[in-house]
Amino acid sequence: MVGHRITSPPGVGALAWIDYPGPPQTIRYISFDDVENGRLNPADVRGKLVVVGASAPILQDRHSTSTSGSALMPGPEIQAAAAGTAMANFPLRSGPAWLDVLLVVALAVITPLAALRLRIVLSMLVGVLALAALLVAAQLWFNSGTVVTVVYAVVAGVLAMLATGAIHGLTVAFEREQARDAFARFVPEAVVDEVLRSADGIRLGGVQREGTVMFSDLRGFTSFAETLEPATVIGALNRYLTAMSEAILDHGGTLVAYMGDGIMAVFGAPLAQDDHADRALAASRDMLARLEGFNAWLRAEGLHEGFKMGIGLNSGQVMSGHVGSERRLEYTALGDTTNTAARLEGMTKGTPYQLYVADSTRSRLSQPHEDLIEVGEFEVRGRTATVKLWSLRESEAQVGDAADAPASAPVETSP
Repeated sequence: MVGHRITSPPGVGALAWIDYPGPPQTIRYISFDDVENGRLNPADVRGKLVVVGASAPILQDRHSTSTSGSALMPGPEIQAAAAGTAMANFPLRSGPAWLDVLLVVALAVITPLAALRLRIVLSMLVGVLALAALLVAAQLWFNSGTVVTVVYAVVAGVLAMLATGAIHGLTVAFEREQARDAFARFVPEAVVDEVLRSADGIRLGGVQREGTVMFSDLRGFTSFAETLEPATVIGALNRYLTAMSEAILDHGGTLVAYMGDGIMAVFGAPLAQDDHADRALAASRDMLARLEGFNAWLRAEGLHEGFKMGIGLNSGQVMSGHVGSERRLEYTALGDTTNTAARLEGMTKGTPYQLYVADSTRSRLSQPHEDLIEVGEFEVRGRTATVKLWSLRESEAQVGDAADAPASAPVETSP
């Protein structure tokens, strides 16, 4: 071995990897004092490569290596490990450059791509598993003699996870604000935040609660619309719907749907309201008052002498929630309570009353109303029992020839 020149094999290059056998002092140390005083057994060094050097910390010949951890490895031990690597014919090889690039790209995109299909928690889990798989694969490659650069891929993976989490957070915040703005158009602002806090995202399905359902319709608006320009009709309709919607929202109602000039609203959903009947009746009063303002505007603009409207209120169990498909959802309220409210609104046609309040709603009022008068008991299509109806004195229509119709014979029409 003396004088034998060791050359690196093909593929190793000018800078070879040192195959450290372990942490500091894995290689045996022999004290110079033992050698000098004859305490060295010749068999301990016979046939072995011996590196002579100083390892005292005061000499500052200590360095960080891949196996030293928080400790530092003395220079002579590094030299011994290097010599052992050369004598073993350089068992470690660098992995191909394309593999390093591939690992960086893969770790950089796997979490964002997973987030496109999976929930954020699952996509983060995919990223963590990818990092773990990289470290395991790197160790297996190392055991087979191939050194793969993992630090850049790990950094890329961690940064990708952080970026994905940050983008998801911003997206959720943006979508939540959009949902809040959209929901605020249908629900009073006071309950929007509470609904969003209690909701685990928007999902198909719903809940059953006790509430009051309202249906309203503007009488004669269709024939009025056929005589004017579309822009004028839409402007008048928007003015009417704005006034009625504000009356509903101001009293805590939820706007469920616009049906032309008709409105469906529910009180007591999606959030429970113990005074849902009171709120619905108060909103009806407000709507009738605002109708007078709308009619005054129509007369001032020379568009019409004024309309009357029909409102039906009914209370009971209401199934409310989102219906539709995953691509398009609508909030609605279903059930017999809803159907009856729609029919009551239709039954106001041909009567001098613009409001019909079912006895189920009147019985749930927190206090009596002196201006609430009994109209009578009537059959309602779809129900076997008759329904006692009530109305407000001031809801008697003063517009059109319907004011002369008998109050005791409401005409039922389909909603």
